[in-house]
Amino acid sequence: MRPFQLCFGSVKGKFVHALAEMTGGTTGVALSQLLGKSRPYVAQLKNGKRLPTDEDVVLLARAFAPERLQELILLAYHDRLEHKDFQFDHCKSSALKAIEDVLGRFHLQPVMPSDHRNFEQFPRHFEPLVIITGDKRETRGRHIGAGDFGVHATTTADSRWLMSLGLSQEVEHVIDKDFVLLDEPQLIERFAHKNLLVIGSPSVNHLARRINRSSIFRFNINHEVDEGLESIIAEAKLKSKSKDELALFYQQSQEDLTKLMRYLFVGGIIDPSYPSGDYVTSTYHSMPGSIDLDFGVLSFAANPFYEALCQSEGRPNDHAFISIFAAGIHHPATAHAIRQLGRHGQNQGAFENHPYGGVFRVELNLDEPFFSDRVRSGVFQWEDDADDQRRSIPDQGAMLASELEYIENERRLENLNTLQIHPEQAAAARNLLHHLRGGRS
Repeated sequence: MRPFQLCFGSVKGKFVHALAEMTGGTTGVALSQLLGKSRPYVAQLKNGKRLPTDEDVVLLARAFAPERLQELILLAYHDRLEHKDFQFDHCKSSALKAIEDVLGRFHLQPVMPSDHRNFEQFPRHFEPLVIITGDKRETRGRHIGAGDFGVHATTTADSRWLMSLGLSQEVEHVIDKDFVLLDEPQLIERFAHKNLLVIGSPSVNHLARRINRSSIFRFNINHEVDEGLESIIAEAKLKSKSKDELALFYQQSQEDLTKLMRYLFVGGIIDPSYPSGDYVTSTYHSMPGSIDLDFGVLSFAANPFYEALCQSEGRPNDHAFISIFAAGIHHPATAHAIRQLGRHGQNQGAFENHPYGGVFRVELNLDEPFFSDRVRSGVFQWEDDADDQRRSIPDQGAMLASELEYIENERRLENLNTLQIHPEQAAAARNLLHHLRGGRS
């Protein structure tokens, strides 16, 4: 074992202070999972009795402060030199001073504790990150797979502003079919320790249907519709061993699938910041007959695979890894959800009063001859800003927490029956918000 990996009686040093600043209230269990090390090992890292390996430093930086990787490597190396024997003391002093001089060039803002996260900190507090989008759908014979059931084909134009997000080269992009074709243990292994950016609505993205159930702002999908789609997809997966049998089932299930898909969005969108409207907004009757208006959500949701891992280990979900839901009913709102997450939205202060997202609308300019130009010049507006009857919210986090608690209690009394949300789901959304707000009620 190399000397810097040994456990000393009292190490301390510069890195341990940076570690405490970065990880905040993140549990030892979560850090243990991230590093692939034992909990005692992590405890020694946190109290400064053990020096980190190079791999530890990189994994911690990726998860909590990607922009500080160079600084953290230098801090760790400085601490190693502090505990390394030199034949000549002046050589050690010179080496330490050289590192301190370089460290002095870093003038970075303090990193917000990792358990306090909102859209204003995107993307720097949401790595490691995986992007999940929809895909094309096969509709012919033996080409059909289980991932082609229950969703429409998507357009790559949904991700037209993806490059503006300022993501690191480590970010992975996968398609939603993986979340049908892979078994749950495989999904937990691959995605439990990642933050998930899910692009597209439940009509075009399989994973969106799953995270919608835990999202703070969510599509108000009828439970029977949701369960009906899941049942057909589960049966398709069972039949997928035979291409011929699966193709036949695809034809047999088309009538049911068409009916279910038609009812996905008729319930509108649940907006916990809209109590005067019974928490439902953006319904079909509020959409004009023309195609100049679209609605969408930007929201936080649970990472279902991290949640499953927590359950298997008998511990509550601390939401160390979460999902971001960026979706429109149609393409324009989906594209603009990504645009707001990127440079455009950050420069416009999109999340100044909406740090936890919300429901929004996009109005297209029909004078533009090309559809892509209509989307580009479309006007983004949060629903509470667009509605003159709605008041501004000084503290969105506090209001959402209060309203989600009210929704939970009312649903337990079987009130607010237009909301397709179980009381346990409202409680779970409030728990997620609690962790995003750094433990604030």
